[in-house]
Amino acid sequence: MNKYKYLLLTIFLSFILLPTIAYAEEWCGEVAEEHFKEVERQFKYTYKFDTESQTYTFNFYNPEPDNYEIVFLIEYDITCEDINNNEFTCSGFQPGKLEIEILSTDESCPAEIKKEAINLSGLNEFSKDELCKGIEEFVLCQPTYDKEIDYDTFVERTNIYRKTKAKKQQNETAKKKDTINNKLSNYISEHLITIIIIIVFIIAIVTTIILTAKTIAKSRRLE
Repeated sequence: MNKYKYLLLTIFLSFILLPTIAYAEEWCGEVAEEHFKEVERQFKYTYKFDTESQTYTFNFYNPEPDNYEIVFLIEYDITCEDINNNEFTCSGFQPGKLEIEILSTDESCPAEIKKEAINLSGLNEFSKDELCKGIEEFVLCQPTYDKEIDYDTFVERTNIYRKTKAKKQQNETAKKKDTINNKLSNYISEHLITIIIIIVFIIAIVTTIILTAKTIAKSRRLE
């Protein structure tokens, strides 16, 4: 009979405590998430693609490393290095889907705060084509361009971009010349009287020098 009493008591306590534990976990997650909303915009990352190793390097900024941890859901090794207390860099990310999690590090309130998936594209073979020389900034020449196009389309669009870029540069050069001419014209208009006086003064000096030289030469001949 006592055994049944203990069993009933255990079951009774379980029904009482389980909702409390579940509520505590839910409350804990809500608290962590609410605080995360206040600092979420401060979490930042940038990445670049290495065409030689065909891997990505990420630079992460964590505003509160004591409260949050950034975790990568990958099945291969990467190399990470701390830059300072808030920043760290990791290299060796392979092309493909990369999942990043932000976790709460509070032992009394552990929780998954945010998860984000990034698609890291592989090397765009067109980026090594001769047609990309001089227009490396063009989207089809970017090493990480991930849209599928055929070579004929690539040739056509790079030629169009090259012509457009050349025309734009010509227009910019023409605008610069027009700007210089306009500035010069405005300067002359604003300082016309001063310029005339200077010119007259220079002419007077030159004329005086010429007349003086002729007079000296004439006097020498008379001697």
